[in-house]
Amino acid sequence: MSSRGKILLSIFGIAFVALIIWVVQTTPDSPPPIDKVKPPTSMEYEGNTISEEVNGVKIWDLTADKVTIDIKTQNAELQNIVGHFYQEDGKSIELNADYGTYENDNKNVHVEGHVIVTTSEGAKLTSGKLDWISKDEILIASDKVKILKDDVQATGDRAESKDGFRRFLLKGRAHIIKGIKNNSENK
Repeated sequence: MSSRGKILLSIFGIAFVALIIWVVQTTPDSPPPIDKVKPPTSMEYEGNTISEEVNGVKIWDLTADKVTIDIKTQNAELQNIVGHFYQEDGKSIELNADYGTYENDNKNVHVEGHVIVTTSEGAKLTSGKLDWISKDEILIASDKVKILKDDVQATGDRAESKDGFRRFLLKGRAHIIKGIKNNSENK
């Protein structure tokens, strides 16, 4: 091979080595690994209603300005609640409260903050907290309970009812006054 061929072969060899070095030097770094995206654990709804039915008959419903539901447990937190509890005889109870929770596994409902319960028969209950214990089918009011029904005013630390607040069991500093006029002061 002539000296000219050797020079050309050396130039091509150097160019080839330079090309390999250039490719290695200019290859971009691999992107950082993508963190696994964790799916949300809760969903929020504005102005939603949850309810429970038994054999196609609605037992209760709760409507709230904001509902947050845990995706795994199906438990819910509710804000600014209006609820209705329906009885077999067609009578109903309306509930208003600031905050509440619903436990899907046992179907219990807890509400608190300016709790006001009114019945279709005209009775009214106010308290700080109210619990519906589903398995026992009992409503339990606590924290400054006040009940007005017909001409009777009852107060106590706790009130329990298994019949839609037609009859109450008062506990803790219970006080009953009969002959109260049903006026706006007592409402």
